Amino acid sequence: MKNMLTLILITNSFQIIFAQNSFENTITGIRTEIEYQELGLLNNSDNFNFSQRLDTIILVYKYFTVKKRMTETSEEIFIYCNNKKVPINNFSGYYFLGIKNDRFVIFDKGTAATRDLVIYDLYKKSRLFEIVYYGNLILKNKLLHFKTEVIIDDEKLKPKCPSDIESLSYKIYLEEQYIDFHDLEIIHTGKYFCSFIE
Repeated sequence: MKNMLTLILITNSFQIIFAQNSFENTITGIRTEIEYQELGLLNNSDNFNFSQRLDTIILVYKYFTVKKRMTETSEEIFIYCNNKKVPINNFSGYYFLGIKNDRFVIFDKGTAATRDLVIYDLYKKSRLFEIVYYGNLILKNKLLHFKTEVIIDDEKLKPKCPSDIESLSYKIYLEEQYIDFHDLEIIHTGKYFCSFIE
């Protein structure tokens, strides 16, 4: 009789439970958008195979393996070269969002509406960018879209704020920006938005 595979996805905790006669399962193939969301990863980041041992999710990429485990406030993350047993680094206090271009790790840090976006270069073992952002992150092709706070001195460039925000003393201006994973630079779009700090 063939072994039965049970896959339970729980959205809120990003917990994945695999059961198959007490040995580890590896799910291979092209990941779906739902699988990315359930694992807390950005759509359009690099493809991976995944499995789970107890409370640790294991994501196997082309050159690297990521092991992550939820804690009370974030994730405990270990990243390994696929041919090494010693981790490159322990990234506690972050949320792992994926790898791009087989090299760049995308991390999120924080628990409020104001969060930190961190891009880490696995080849150089160093941070490329650390940026405060608001709202959602969107990864399309080689560009990671985000909004960050800016100071606009020129009144003509300031966007019109909705009436419910206009009178608030804690309103802020955001600019849509991109991280370009090909040229490794931040692109300023000049598209501004009015928002407020919660």
